[in-house]
Amino acid sequence: MSKNVAQVVIEVLESAGVKNIYGVVGDTLNYVTDAISKSTIDWVHTRHEEVGAFAAGAESYVSGTLAGCAGSCGPGSLHLINGVYEAHRNRIPLIVIASQMETSTLGTDMPQEVDFKKVFLTVPYFANKSTMLSRRVI
Repeated sequence: MSKNVAQVVIEVLESAGVKNIYGVVGDTLNYVTDAISKSTIDWVHTRHEEVGAFAAGAESYVSGTLAGCAGSCGPGSLHLINGVYEAHRNRIPLIVIASQMETSTLGTDMPQEVDFKKVFLTVPYFANKSTMLSRRVI
């Protein structure tokens, strides 16, 4: 049986030890939340995506394990940014799933379209616990 991208991503996160992903369910996250429902990862619904990002960062900080947050297209994923920057500032490992519009609609001035590469460009990094070296991920 073939797998979709969301199933592969969730399997990788599961194997990396992610226990919880925080966020608000949205239409562009349907494949992700469906894959989560069939995994050992728990979806933790929050009232706002920003809260989800802060909660995931707090879990990672307190537990020493990796947690994640997710936002749907447009404003949903934009709301993650404050919690993501807080985790980055504190060098807390955090997985961010910022879902996007369908590829066929990109560049057509859809109201929900956001260039997430530009938005999150200054935040992603990989920190090795022993060296705490930052590396850009694109």
